[in-house]
Amino acid sequence: MVCTAVIRGQGKGTYKEIIVLFDEAKDASEIAMLADSLGGSVQVLKHVDDYVLFGVQGDKHVQGILDELNSTPSVRVAEINSEISTLKISNDAYADSQWAIHNPGKYVSYVNNAKKEIYVTEDIDMDVPEAWEYMNTEGLPKREVVVAVIDTGVDYNHPELSENMWININEIPGDMIDNDNNGYIDDINGWDFYNDDDSVCHYSYNNRLKAYLASPNDNDDHGTHIAGIIAASADNGIGIAGIASNIDVKIMALKINGGKKGTGEISNAIEAIKYATMMGADICNLSWGTSNYSAALEEVIKDSDMLFVAAAGNTGTNNNKNPIYPSSMELDNLISVTYINAFGKLARLSNYGDKTVDIAAPGDNILSTIVGDYSTMSGSSMAAPQVSALAALLYSCNEGLYPSNVKEMLLKSMKALPNLLGSIKYPGIPSAYRAVLSSGNLLQDVQPPTISLKTIYNSGIIEIPVEIDDKGGSGIRVARWIYGDRDLDYFRRGTVGNYVKNGLVIADKAGMYTFYVSDYAGNETAVAYEVIADTTPPKITVKITGKSVTVWINDKRGGVRRAKYLPGKREVWEFMPAGSGTEIKLKDNTATFKVKENGFYTIYAIDHFGNNTVKVIEVKNK
Repeated sequence: MVCTAVIRGQGKGTYKEIIVLFDEAKDASEIAMLADSLGGSVQVLKHVDDYVLFGVQGDKHVQGILDELNSTPSVRVAEINSEISTLKISNDAYADSQWAIHNPGKYVSYVNNAKKEIYVTEDIDMDVPEAWEYMNTEGLPKREVVVAVIDTGVDYNHPELSENMWININEIPGDMIDNDNNGYIDDINGWDFYNDDDSVCHYSYNNRLKAYLASPNDNDDHGTHIAGIIAASADNGIGIAGIASNIDVKIMALKINGGKKGTGEISNAIEAIKYATMMGADICNLSWGTSNYSAALEEVIKDSDMLFVAAAGNTGTNNNKNPIYPSSMELDNLISVTYINAFGKLARLSNYGDKTVDIAAPGDNILSTIVGDYSTMSGSSMAAPQVSALAALLYSCNEGLYPSNVKEMLLKSMKALPNLLGSIKYPGIPSAYRAVLSSGNLLQDVQPPTISLKTIYNSGIIEIPVEIDDKGGSGIRVARWIYGDRDLDYFRRGTVGNYVKNGLVIADKAGMYTFYVSDYAGNETAVAYEVIADTTPPKITVKITGKSVTVWINDKRGGVRRAKYLPGKREVWEFMPAGSGTEIKLKDNTATFKVKENGFYTIYAIDHFGNNTVKVIEVKNK
């Protein structure tokens, strides 16, 4: 039964409101009697079964009434009513177009500045407002997260992006000096690998619109669109909100595609990945692909501690049969993403593959930033940054996270979509809310790996076995070495130095070496190690029995290379000419030979490192 009291002549704001829940449903007479017992200032504003909303006139009586209600045996809870708000999306001008963030069953499509309302399937979205709300109310940590966008350039002057661009704080703008010695001059926001300079966006002034837009000769709209999906500023009254706009997210602009057609090369992609790894990016968005497999590309991805999110392609084909790379690479630190429309279905040109495509994300009719403006684009290129942005939300919650665990968390927190069953590995789209809700279960690794080293002198070869222990559990991603005593920074997060292959380094000389190892959580260790030169000659021990001479020749490091003898007292140099002396054939560093006459003999031995010695003996056969 519902009973509502209407207080005429009184505005709602006149009352302090108290919510009361009873142990069981109450009838109207019981509630009226309770209200009377509390005093004439209490009015029944609403009554539904076991729930009552009381209105109290004046503040001075409220606390006393609240205390009396909470001491009443039949009252389960009594508390002051407080305001709530609907889940905040943003106050941005085009928020109603962002169905990927919030989908109430319709969204607005903007085409040539004309608005069109499109009715779709409700709740086909990534639960982003819920995630934002949860992160704010729970006070989750929000550390800076850097997302490398390897694509066309990014409009770093765009009002939606300018405050969220990554800045290389160790570089001085415009001085034409490589201040941080990373090999790139004036790389303030990233680098243009296509043009090999610091121009990460190319502008052209449009006289008609009186604005700087993308240069038609080197269009950077695509990369700017991706950056906006991830990091466009929220609540600035213009444009859109990026999925990761509620955290301290930064876009590292790495341009590899350029020219009128936006083409690029694998070599530039490899260099860009190495740059992003070196400069400490957390996530790498790859909204491009090729049908040509590249082992080198796979290696640099595998060697990086970034989480990679790759677009699955837009040809409507099965990636199981016709792979698209790098999306189809089976790596623990890479997520492959195809795209859906606002009805929860794969679009006509969405690639699929139950063995090669991990998950889907919104990618159809996505409004985002372009150079100097906004535009709608569709494709897996738009889906990948949705996932990159959700990954950024998780990375913001903790230090010491690692890609494989973040990937697992994102995939397992998916929002299942029946239409995707059988098409991809995880038939659904990521739920930002479910992901951040489980962020407390993310594994952390803050322990640097340890390195144990020793030197083995093996037949003239110096071997250094390298034993690495990863106690933190994120896994070893790369181990390197270099001759000389170097500090940790020299290795630039594992992008510089020689690889340690199969746990063994062959040293070509004695001296100081530095060994480096990093895990997938970004923990690093560098250890200086000295290889001592072998300057000790072999040791010769002799036993003479009649005219039989038994020799033991030992060399703890280099090993014995050759042994000889000559009659008489000889010097080392006399054994140098080829063919000089009689060879002593050693077995297990020992041998026995006979001489014909009494007298002095000289035994010579040399190890594999060129250390040699002689021992003079006298044979006296009575």
